[in-house]
Amino acid sequence: MTRLALSALLATLVLLGAAPPASAHTELVSSDPANGASLPQRPTRLTLTFTEPVPAESATVTVTGPDGAAWPLGEVTAQGATLLVPLNQTGSPAGAYTVTWMVQSLDGDFVDGTFAFTLTAPPAQQPPAATTPAAPPAVTSPAATTPAVTSPGSTATGSVATITAEATATSTRATGGAADDGVPLWVWIVLVALLAVVGIAVAVALSRRANRSDAGGPDDGESAT
Repeated sequence: MTRLALSALLATLVLLGAAPPASAHTELVSSDPANGASLPQRPTRLTLTFTEPVPAESATVTVTGPDGAAWPLGEVTAQGATLLVPLNQTGSPAGAYTVTWMVQSLDGDFVDGTFAFTLTAPPAQQPPAATTPAAPPAVTSPAATTPAVTSPGSTATGSVATITAEATATSTRATGGAADDGVPLWVWIVLVALLAVVGIAVAVALSRRANRSDAGGPDDGESAT
């Protein structure tokens, strides 16, 4: 009987030892800022490190300020078992901030948790932008606005030059008109030709008359005798 009980106990222990261990969920190992930390300046990034790698696609992180407003965050990225969460610029007041996170374990279950840190100083006020004074209006010197004065000598010279140019133009037009009014050359040629023809005709007529006179002279003398 005792041997049967011992055999049953040993078999139970063997079965328990051969059974696979239950898978454990991931846990938050550390964070930056750390839980309960006091910071004189606002952080620019959250770092959450877990016991196993976690996907960034299914992770959610929120940061709530002392006024209940959510701190605007950048895109969550993962480097192995560490999540990196950028903190965008914001006018965050001093006070306690609560970080709430939720990640997915390797077995597919979601795990969440929270931690807090304190910001002891408000963000530095940005100095107002310096305003450049407007430039004064440009002052115009009297010399620049004084009209140009024309000397009498230059005026007289210009008048004389104008009169001379007009007189030259008038003389040129008169000479050209006289040349245009003269007798054309072909008229003189025709007149000379006509005079030559008339002269030749007169000479021929006189020659014939002289010949006739010479021929009739002896007959007249004999008749008289």
